[in-house]
Amino acid sequence: MDQADINYFQRLGFIQYKGLLSSEEIAVISDAFDEGMRLARKGAPPPGPGERRQQIIPFFDYYPEVLYPLLDHEKIVDVFAGLMGEDFILTLSEGIIHTGGSGWHHDAYAPEGFFSMRAAIYLDPLGPEDGCLTVIPGSHFKEFGEALNQMRDELGGLPDDMPGRYPLCNEPGDVLFMNHKTYHAALSDNYGRRAIHINCVPNTTPERNREHFDWLIGFLAGETKGWGRFYSDRLISTAGPRRQRMLERAIELGFGNTGPITQLQDLQ
Repeated sequence: MDQADINYFQRLGFIQYKGLLSSEEIAVISDAFDEGMRLARKGAPPPGPGERRQQIIPFFDYYPEVLYPLLDHEKIVDVFAGLMGEDFILTLSEGIIHTGGSGWHHDAYAPEGFFSMRAAIYLDPLGPEDGCLTVIPGSHFKEFGEALNQMRDELGGLPDDMPGRYPLCNEPGDVLFMNHKTYHAALSDNYGRRAIHINCVPNTTPERNREHFDWLIGFLAGETKGWGRFYSDRLISTAGPRRQRMLERAIELGFGNTGPITQLQDLQ
């Protein structure tokens, strides 16, 4: 990642790296995803079209031999570090089987000058007709985002054909990095889109910025309340130095290795 890439992300709210993962890597990851989601269903069939999507958070303990290494993959971690600093915080991993589309929305909304983000790995070829993620570039900026929020409230939702929308066509191996504030949608009811998300947030301190730190604490608390413990004992004990740094700040703040166990976790 170079300064031009950083500028692109900061100005548009996302950056997509084509072919960041090799075809060999993505084949193994795809098989691990399918097996992990099968284990998580505990014998139930996969959700059908129009049914509630299958979303497993945290997900990586369902197939750690393949999924943990994504947290150590230099090409992925280097992008996170380039955008947030080497001391960024890993929060939650996700596995999702989508059963339809989604309207325009943003995710976690940090205060001005701060953000949270994800890396999204879509495991299937996706174009606009297949429900590839479509974004509104620049919608992470406060004034633009507020205008879209107002428009959404007035209309009861934003139209699918929003001017300036940008479809992010995907081939397996592409990786999308996106600011959670960026408006996005999947404008197709296509069934079965498979996605892996890795969610992270920058580190901060009360001395650096009290407003940002207070939001960070609230965000970590909310994610713990909503999804449970972030890190299993195995995720922590198998971590090398770089992954350890991704985990240690949340643990230091009282999160990460605390909270209810909501999914499969290898605990000591």
